[in-house]
Amino acid sequence: MDVEGNSGDPHNGFFNELVKRLKEEQQADIGLVLILEAHLLTLTPTDDAVGQAKDAILKLAAERAIPAKSEVASE
Repeated sequence: MDVEGNSGDPHNGFFNELVKRLKEEQQADIGLVLILEAHLLTLTPTDDAVGQAKDAILKLAAERAIPAKSEVASE
């Protein structure tokens, strides 16, 4: 399996391939995969990448915890 990305760096190719496979996985949580891709699955994560990922995950969880307006109206 060739995992080199556009930059020719095999590590970058690994991350790209991992994200691609996660997105294709039927049971994968795409919202979570996108957060991981944006903050952690990168060659050069920021110094506060874990904190940013945590904040994004908490925001996603909060959005999912609030029922849709149509669900509330039908109860």
